[in-house]
Amino acid sequence: MKIKVLVLVLFVVLLGCGKGSNVNVVLNGATSNCPANFTCTYNYYDHASVQQSRLGKGASREFSYTAVDSSVCNNTRQLYFDFALSSDEFDIKSSQIAAGQAVYFESCPCCNFAFNPEAVGGEIKGKRTDANHWLINATIVIGDANDKPIDTLIFNQTFTLKALPVNGP
Repeated sequence: MKIKVLVLVLFVVLLGCGKGSNVNVVLNGATSNCPANFTCTYNYYDHASVQQSRLGKGASREFSYTAVDSSVCNNTRQLYFDFALSSDEFDIKSSQIAAGQAVYFESCPCCNFAFNPEAVGGEIKGKRTDANHWLINATIVIGDANDKPIDTLIFNQTFTLKALPVNGP
C-alpha cells in the first residue's frame, strides 16, 4: 500500500514539473466573477510600490486587487503584488508569496478581527495582453499569524493600467 501511495505522489509531482514557464496554458479561459455582495477592482500601476498598505511611487509594476463587501460594513480586502517593468509575463511561486512579493490587507470599520491575515502561499501568473491590460490568474492562500490557512482568493481577471493616485488608492 505504501508503495502505491509513493508512486501516486511521485506521479503527481512529475506532472507538476515542467520545462520553461508556459504561462499561456493557465491564462486561457473565462474570467472569474467578483464574489457575491462584493465590488471588485483589478488595476495595475507602472513605477509603483506599496508601503504599509499605501500605493506610491516605486520601481516596479504594482498590481492591485480590491474587493469591498457592502453587506458587511464595507469590509475591504486588498492584494498587492509586483513584478519588473520589463516583463511581459510572470509566474510568482508560493515561496515568493510567503516571502512578501504578494501583500494582503483586510480592513473592516465595524468588525472586530482576532487575527491579522496575510498571504502565505499560492501562485500568481500574469501575461500582458496589450499596452494597457494584463490577464492575471491567481490562487492566494490567506493565513493567520501562524501561517494556518483560513481563506483562499481565486481569480482569473483582466487588470487595467491606471495612473498612480496622488494621495494613495
